[in-house]
Amino acid sequence: MARKVFISFLGSTDYNECDYQKDKVSYGKVRFIQEATLNYLIKKENWTKNDLALILLTKTAENANWVDDGHIDSITNQPKKQMGLYSRLLQFNISIKPIKDLPDGNYEKEIFEIFERTFNEIEKGDELYFDITHGFRYLPMLILVLGNYAKFLKDVVVKSITYGNFEISKRGTQPGSIVDLLPLSQLQDWTFAAGQYIDSGNVDKLFTLSNRELNPILAIAKGSNIDATNLKQFVRLLKTVIEERQTCRGISIVKSENFKKLKEVSEVLKTTIIEPLNPVIDKIKESFTSFDVNENVSNGFAAAQWCYDNALYQQAATILHENMITAICMQEDLNWTNEDDRSVVNIAFKVKIDNLEEKDWNLGLKKDATEEEKEQKRKLIRETFKNKLFVSFIGIFNAMNGLRNDFNHSGMRNNPMNPLSLQTKLGNMLADVINLYNEENNASS
Repeated sequence: MARKVFISFLGSTDYNECDYQKDKVSYGKVRFIQEATLNYLIKKENWTKNDLALILLTKTAENANWVDDGHIDSITNQPKKQMGLYSRLLQFNISIKPIKDLPDGNYEKEIFEIFERTFNEIEKGDELYFDITHGFRYLPMLILVLGNYAKFLKDVVVKSITYGNFEISKRGTQPGSIVDLLPLSQLQDWTFAAGQYIDSGNVDKLFTLSNRELNPILAIAKGSNIDATNLKQFVRLLKTVIEERQTCRGISIVKSENFKKLKEVSEVLKTTIIEPLNPVIDKIKESFTSFDVNENVSNGFAAAQWCYDNALYQQAATILHENMITAICMQEDLNWTNEDDRSVVNIAFKVKIDNLEEKDWNLGLKKDATEEEKEQKRKLIRETFKNKLFVSFIGIFNAMNGLRNDFNHSGMRNNPMNPLSLQTKLGNMLADVINLYNEENNASS
């Protein structure tokens, strides 16, 4: 089980007692916010001796508030009889560890020392619970960066970021408040994951985040949280659609059945679990505009372009090459999902590229095929020769053969292309094919 780690800075002020509450529930009239916050956290989840309270101390804070009787009464000039934070934390069944003699953080070097010493206490897979009530003004930034740094290097999860609002209690109108700042960290996680998808087409971070953040919500709500349900389904379908492109699933891409489901869910996804997340989701939705929810050969060309734009060059080449065949099959009323029908167009390309005489055509039929069957296939091939799109594709299709083979054989051939040449030629071919298809499609409509 992952270790829970509570991380908090302790100041040197002689704190007054405050009734700290969360959601109108009191977690103690105490001097130290750390005590109230741990009381709140431990009542939410089970903590054990394996879990840790990590308290960050300057020498001044240690002398004033970590140990007992650390403050001097201004009237008697004697130590005040009051327990320090260490004594107050002993009530909890968890491990306690101070990080002592920290610098004040007045300079960049000192801030990085605090950062490094705190980071070194974190173990792989920890669940982190930050309290940012006390400390210097740079503390929230340090915590935010530390959390992300540890997520990346130590695979931790930030489970809580809280702040004890003592100021409102001083007005005398209401108790102090334990403020939950975790949604800000969650928003940053979602924004980062969405940005990774927008920049590179990688949806893995979004999918992992969706499961981690939404599964507990749905478990508690027993599926009744519609916003969380829609968001989870949205991310799951997005992953499915992206995987179709990554693995060159041409039939699924052209038929667009999963994309249609994704679009339907995206249209009912009006709100999310974090309100500022809505524009982030809208940004993801913008990446859908090139695709049709209905079966359409254009989806194949759009997928090839998407793969190219996201540096999936081999997938782009494969999808483009096969979609050229699909486009011609559709125009010739051939079954574009049937391997035998697709072979008609493939053979037609080979015949024209190699300038073969009819007697040399390899029809790809079984040995026991009848003359009638052979003639029927020859007829389909001859009909394909007349297709205007086929004629316009011949040169590019031939070049694509070489480029696709260069990818598929890892350049283990005579005169392999360098990476830049592959990318440039593929990009030019992709643009040419799409332009030729659009011109022909517009002319015939």
